[in-house]
Amino acid sequence: MLDMVIRNGRIVDGTGCLEYYGNIGIKGGRITVIGDFNEPAEMILDAKDHIVAPGFIDIHSHSDVCPFILGAEAKSKLYQGITLEITGNCGISCLPITDESRERLTNFFGTALQLPLDGSLQDDTLNDYAQHLEATLPYTNMGMLIGHGTLRGCVVGMEMGKANIEQIKSMCKILERELKKGAFGMSLGLIYPPSSYGDIDEFVALAQVLKEYETLLTVHMRSESTKIFEAVDEMLEVAKATGVHLEISHLKLIGKSQWGQADKLIQRIRKARAEGINVTCDQYPYTATSTGLSALVPKWAHDGGSGKMCERLTVPDERLLTEIEEEIERRGGPHAVMIVGDRGKHKEFEGKRLDEIAETLQLSPSLAVAKLLIDAGGGVDCCYFCLSEEDMLTIMQEPYIAVGSDGYAYTYDHSYMTTNPHPRSFGTFPRFFQTIREHNMMSIEKAVSKATGVTADILGLKDRGKLRPGYIADIVIFDEKAIRDKSTYIDSLEKPEGINAVILGGTLVLKDGEDAGIRKGEFVRHGR
Repeated sequence: MLDMVIRNGRIVDGTGCLEYYGNIGIKGGRITVIGDFNEPAEMILDAKDHIVAPGFIDIHSHSDVCPFILGAEAKSKLYQGITLEITGNCGISCLPITDESRERLTNFFGTALQLPLDGSLQDDTLNDYAQHLEATLPYTNMGMLIGHGTLRGCVVGMEMGKANIEQIKSMCKILERELKKGAFGMSLGLIYPPSSYGDIDEFVALAQVLKEYETLLTVHMRSESTKIFEAVDEMLEVAKATGVHLEISHLKLIGKSQWGQADKLIQRIRKARAEGINVTCDQYPYTATSTGLSALVPKWAHDGGSGKMCERLTVPDERLLTEIEEEIERRGGPHAVMIVGDRGKHKEFEGKRLDEIAETLQLSPSLAVAKLLIDAGGGVDCCYFCLSEEDMLTIMQEPYIAVGSDGYAYTYDHSYMTTNPHPRSFGTFPRFFQTIREHNMMSIEKAVSKATGVTADILGLKDRGKLRPGYIADIVIFDEKAIRDKSTYIDSLEKPEGINAVILGGTLVLKDGEDAGIRKGEFVRHGR
């Protein structure tokens, strides 16, 4: 007898092949049979002409410590149909940690990700994290990248400057240790110190280690605005020199001066792929970005960490204020910057634009930025309304560009939250399918593959991301016509609609659109 049978579904298997009607049989956490059969089962799910697809894979997540902080409330990825998240992106992971680096990296990680860490980060290595995670029982499966910023902070510190040969060797050794434990690769965060202090020689050395283990080098590039083409070329140079698989994170064009160049950007990447450079990308389906207010502060002012940055902002010189003003303009001006949280220091400013706040404080926008950062110890979360929908749609059509939230596994309980996060933490995958439907952009088969099979191939997953006999039974059932994102920038803590069921490792964890009360997530290792 089978454990579960899903009947009457429109099977979209994640490969891009045409959908077909059929049944899926599951036993022991894996798919055993697909087709027209009548074998009995302990549980029957009637998919009622809904789409039956592989569970969505979030290739770009920041949920590293969300299960530990929010526990049974960290549900926002589950409700999107996500069954696997890859964390440690943008150069920021919660490990590796040493006793010597623990305090500074706890502060770095908490500030960078706007998360209220209680005490120190406790997981020194990937094995420690895996044991901790599985004892906590997350809602989704989770894998991890090693953040270059964390790695560099562990070896070099938070200071600006070129790493010496011995420091690079030490970083390579630690990276190799974590790759052997199952990390999916390493992420660069080249607008976030200390990752931004690295240079191409350092990146090539680390990428050679990644290539040896056939893992990813992901990158939040040095620029996504006025110098985006130079930033792409920098990373293509690393990929060409080492043969590493390069994954460009959240591909986009920031600021009105860059709008309309998506075709040119895509052509640059297509050309590299045609030349044999292994480059893929991911994207979230929104026209606002989200990061800390500190991203407006030039990297040299971050030298030494957030505490030193705040000291410099306390008595800012003309150069510092000018560079903040220039970055504000690159991102669309002060009205394009919305404060969504600052650790409760200025609740009255949540949901307000920077120009409104500056007027209230009777300060220039750059001085208002300085004040907000100082008051919150560097931890202010923002949305930046600086993207073009036309560019977003152009990028979305590329088949090698996967879907990634760039978000967190959050709660829907407002009493837990000190911020109103970007909607991407609550609705990325429903928003993607909603956008595809509303703009009639591509077939459902191609759309599903971008959320599942394409991502699995990028990550090197051998038994996830597709519906095939022998594959792990991570499955989502949804209504193609009803799936939509209800989260907004003013009130993001809203559940999406149209996702009927989520099956994780053969267990029904979302039933009739609601949490079934079962947490069954595991730690997933590369190559295992």
